[in-house]
Amino acid sequence: MDFRSFIKNQIEKGNKIWESRSALIRASGEKANGHNNRILKEYEDKFLFGPIADLKNKEIKKYFDKQSKNSLISVEGAVKIINQNLPKGERVSTTLIYSRLKDQKFNTSNLKGQTLDNQVSKFGLYDVKITKEFEEKVIALRDTGIYLSIENTQRGSKIIRLKTSKEYGNLDKSYPPNEDSLKIIKKLIKID
Repeated sequence: MDFRSFIKNQIEKGNKIWESRSALIRASGEKANGHNNRILKEYEDKFLFGPIADLKNKEIKKYFDKQSKNSLISVEGAVKIINQNLPKGERVSTTLIYSRLKDQKFNTSNLKGQTLDNQVSKFGLYDVKITKEFEEKVIALRDTGIYLSIENTQRGSKIIRLKTSKEYGNLDKSYPPNEDSLKIIKKLIKID
């Protein structure tokens, strides 16, 4: 089998991780020379060269760098996405992702793993029972050019929706349904 056929065969079998380019050439029974290096260059983007730990770290780092600074990431989702870029026999685990999140040299964007606790706390402000008294306070802030209402979200929470005319800055924002939000809204529409 010639070297080109060997390379195509390795790609079909999914043998895409090699310690080095010369290790791939030697595995074919060929010698590393200019001709074989030119052939390998044609297919180089189909292979990952280097120790597997380095390749996994490279893919994790690439994923981390695409995320917004200080954001929460779904660790399980990250594992699925990263594993799509690795060969079938080589996978990252949630444990490895959590380990890399703790490594400040590796996690330069200060990402955090999303957990049930930080998800619940994020929605806690919105999962409230609206009293008639609070609803009246919201309605009292309405005026010409100021649309203010209490709306249901898709997940069943409540929000205060503020929409204003051009006179008030063309706002379209939502807030948690609480007294602090009413104070913020009053400042935005200049009511004391």
